[in-house]
Amino acid sequence: MSSKEVKTALKSARDAIRNKEYKEALKHCKTVLKQEKNNYNAWVFIGVAAAELEQPDQAQSAYKKAAELEPDQLLAWQGLANLYEKYNHINAKDDLPGVYQKLLDLYESVDKQKWCDVCKKLVDLYYQEKKHLEVARTWHKLIKTRQEQGAENEELHQLWRKLTQFLAESTEDQNNETQQLLFTAFENALGLSDKIPSEDHQVLYRHFIQSLSKFPHESARLKKACEGMINIYPTVQYPLEVLCLHLIESGNLTDEGQQYCCRLVEMDSKSGPGLIGLGIKALQDKKYEDAVRNLTEGLKESPVCTSGWYHLAEAQVKMHRPKEAVLSCSQALKIVDNLGASGNSLYQRNLCLHLKAEALIKLSDYDSSEEAIRTLDQISDADNIPGLLVLKSLAYRNKGSFDEAAKIMEDLLSSYPDLAEVHALEALIHFTKKDYLQAEKCFQRALEKDTEVAEYHYQLGLTYWFMGEETRKDKTKALTHFLKAARLDTYMGKVFCYLGHYYRDVVGDKNRARGCYRKAFELDDTDAESGAAAVDLSVELEDMEMALAILTTVTQKASAGTAKWAWLRRGLYYLKAGQHSQAVADLQAALRADPKDFNCWESLGEAYLSRGGYTTALKSFTKASELNPESIYSVFKVAAIQQILGKYKEAVAQYQMIIKKKEDYVPALKGLGECHLMMAKAALVDYLDGKAVDYIEKALEYFTWSPSRSERRKTSIKEK
Repeated sequence: MSSKEVKTALKSARDAIRNKEYKEALKHCKTVLKQEKNNYNAWVFIGVAAAELEQPDQAQSAYKKAAELEPDQLLAWQGLANLYEKYNHINAKDDLPGVYQKLLDLYESVDKQKWCDVCKKLVDLYYQEKKHLEVARTWHKLIKTRQEQGAENEELHQLWRKLTQFLAESTEDQNNETQQLLFTAFENALGLSDKIPSEDHQVLYRHFIQSLSKFPHESARLKKACEGMINIYPTVQYPLEVLCLHLIESGNLTDEGQQYCCRLVEMDSKSGPGLIGLGIKALQDKKYEDAVRNLTEGLKESPVCTSGWYHLAEAQVKMHRPKEAVLSCSQALKIVDNLGASGNSLYQRNLCLHLKAEALIKLSDYDSSEEAIRTLDQISDADNIPGLLVLKSLAYRNKGSFDEAAKIMEDLLSSYPDLAEVHALEALIHFTKKDYLQAEKCFQRALEKDTEVAEYHYQLGLTYWFMGEETRKDKTKALTHFLKAARLDTYMGKVFCYLGHYYRDVVGDKNRARGCYRKAFELDDTDAESGAAAVDLSVELEDMEMALAILTTVTQKASAGTAKWAWLRRGLYYLKAGQHSQAVADLQAALRADPKDFNCWESLGEAYLSRGGYTTALKSFTKASELNPESIYSVFKVAAIQQILGKYKEAVAQYQMIIKKKEDYVPALKGLGECHLMMAKAALVDYLDGKAVDYIEKALEYFTWSPSRSERRKTSIKEK
């Protein structure tokens, strides 16, 4: 076949394709290939015809053959692109990006519009495959091309904005280059907005800040973006909230940051970040009540602020509320763990674990000490940090493992002899062993190294208190150090309790003692010793209004089975005041806290008896006598109630039990006499005169026994 015949066959193939006679086109192409097996156009036409005949494999092979023959010709590449776009071909996913890339190379110098169209298709493909870096790079190239072509700002704005939409959804999967391209896209889109301020611009700014806030290392850029938005939209809370939270979490809440927090609270009194910021400022200023209040309210609105929970725990520790501090630390740790591992989160985690361990140790009980040790073991490099080793030793001491505590203490003394807390630790171990002289020396050494620690003064005062009567009364000993501790830490309730003991037991100043007990109880409403002492002194001072106010405050807050001391005292108050039903209710509450307190059962029996509940009173006194068989009073009340109920024989048996223990117990003798008289009356009614006489004789014996027996015993003792 001549060259002319080849051209004729190709023309016929083209015409056949134009007329949609695809099989005919294939015949013409095969004719050409018999003569010229590497004819580019023939292979392209075969690709077109096969594709239309829904023979994608043949079409793909033909286009690829043509592309191999003439790699810089467009037709084969265009055909492949159309084929892959039309059919979900087996190789489309892998081959199509390369085809688009080749088309970009070919269009770049000949057809910019088609280059842009293919570029957008390639970006869509990369986006579907989550190839974020390729998306960013290709789209950036598209924007640069449009800029060179003189595109309007509106179009460029939309292109930059489109890129932010492509990348903003998956920032966590991106590398640093992709992130930087994303931020550049936001900055350009914002700068090219034609309406500033506007709702659209504000939304875009918000998305920019949201993206930046996901990357801790973009601190400077985030701050700049927030401040930029604040300047343009001064009444919008969002950038202020993000900036405040960022400064709080980074531990960099400067004076400027505090001003932002104040501004937020002025705009919205319930703003979470604003209140948390004010709480941190109050903590720094040692205004702990304000700190706890603001942080608590702020965390209701911003509950995932790790630093907020940590600083709340810090304030709670300062106010000697260890149980609350443990809960706050646990909440902070939960948030840190949910955020995943990073340099900053590991640092925050260690801080929270340290503070949690400190709070657990302040609780002092065995279980809390066990948990404190487990908590300390989670801190990175804890065995090389002296402060953490001191805490571990204290935890062992609290749980009674004195050998372990002493071993850590000895190692610390040899390695860190100049640390005040190490000498204080040694002192506490001596104090636990009741070696008060050694404890005194060690606490004094600790205070020489750091005289401004309230705990050291309190513990030294406690050492003098237990050392003996002399040091307890010596004003330069226990009292001096208790007062110093109270001055250094006005929230230390336990030191005010001991000041109360001092003024009550040593000085005899009940008013001053009551004031100290009240102060201790106000600082720690779980301190039953201080609360009870404040109430008892108020009763002694005949200030029942104050006593009742304290008791009511406690009982209103108390959960079931707690605050026995308050329920019991208020129950006794109501009993004395003749408010028997209220007395019964309070005494029952006291028994729920301690069902084995025979005094409570006796008091409850009195309350039932006062309102005429003889049967229930009998049960209460019976229970009291079972719990304390040595209590004559309980047995007497059982007998007295049985007597009232007409159960004279049972009453006599109970009275006789009392006489065996205390033969001159007059109320029991009187009761025996009365019971026998009543039994005599009953015998007379039944005409049992002889029996009645016996009962009367017995009654006379008991009525006359008390004084005569007492006199005889006195005479006998004198004669001896």
